Amino acid sequence: MDTSDLFASCRKGDVGRVRYLLEQRDVEVNVRDKWDSTPLYYACLCGHEELVLYLLANGARCEANTFDGERCLYGALSDPIRRALRDYKQVTASCRRRDYYDDFLQRLLEQGIHSDVVFVVHGKPFRAHRCVLGVRSAYFANMLDTKWKGKNVVVLRHPLINPVAFGALLQYLYTGRLDVGVEHVSDCERLAKQCQLWDLLSDLEAKCEKVSEFVASKPGTCVKVLTIEPPTADPRLREDMALLADCALPPELRGDLGELPFPCPDGFNSCPDVCFRVEGCSFLCHKAFFCGRSDYFQALLNDHFRENEELEASGGLPAITLHGISPDIFTHVLYYIYSDHTEAEGTSVGSRAGMNGRSHIMSTCHLGSPSSPVGGCPPRRPMMC
Repeated sequence: MDTSDLFASCRKGDVGRVRYLLEQRDVEVNVRDKWDSTPLYYACLCGHEELVLYLLANGARCEANTFDGERCLYGALSDPIRRALRDYKQVTASCRRRDYYDDFLQRLLEQGIHSDVVFVVHGKPFRAHRCVLGVRSAYFANMLDTKWKGKNVVVLRHPLINPVAFGALLQYLYTGRLDVGVEHVSDCERLAKQCQLWDLLSDLEAKCEKVSEFVASKPGTCVKVLTIEPPTADPRLREDMALLADCALPPELRGDLGELPFPCPDGFNSCPDVCFRVEGCSFLCHKAFFCGRSDYFQALLNDHFRENEELEASGGLPAITLHGISPDIFTHVLYYIYSDHTEAEGTSVGSRAGMNGRSHIMSTCHLGSPSSPVGGCPPRRPMMC
């Protein structure tokens, strides 16, 4: 297995093999083994300075005052490696290699692209998207459809709701990752319990126990930031986002999916804000995802709605008709936009012509492959009404 090979190569100090596994086999540089150790940790522990420098330059995480950072620093076999870790701490924090889909979700949160609700927590505003919060948390789905229904601004003044912890909670909902100072961990645990995020609560408790054991066994270490990361290839985040694609499908195309709301809470409303019409089928979608994931759709929606805006009869959503694409192929685009996968569960394009058509549309929309960045040259508009 490639990951086992990576760990073995790091223990040996085989830079060439590690380079091959990361650059040709696309193994994740921050993958963890059953002891929660990373490739960088083994390279440090075994004293392979050249390999340590290579891993740091290629996105290995080693931020100061974090569990991983302090562990690598403490375990480093030589002073030159310790100096390298300290010198690279700023580079790895900002330049780590990250998946483009995860980058998109992080930007969606940080920039508030097409956000439709603002939470104000003790005066600090947080822009968010109802669709993301609702599909990731049954608690938020219920509150947005009851107590907070119709509100563009939700003010939270409860003394036990900490703005830092609330921001960390949003980060988790959007990206599956959480970074928070250890002084705010108890606030995060309280919010996770309130929002019924049991997986997060369990992860926080396990990580706190692990950090406490580490600090107790390594005198002089100081962990100030606690990080929760999803396991490698964890499908939960993408599966949750794929539910938004399920909700966007017209009833006539749902097939084996059955009736809404699937695994979503009863009465779940994904709060769509745009309708794409494809051969008479109406897909109820979200501008935040289509604009954030595709330069083509961003230009289509931002530049031409003012000239060609229509109102969808159902719900009064702005609508745009796409030509030169079948509902089946647009369904694959839809699932890629939301979940980074082009195959909708229970559907397939069986013919070579269908696969070629899908590839053409993906290229036209500047979507590329799941491992390539979205965007690039100016978008073409062969599908616009």
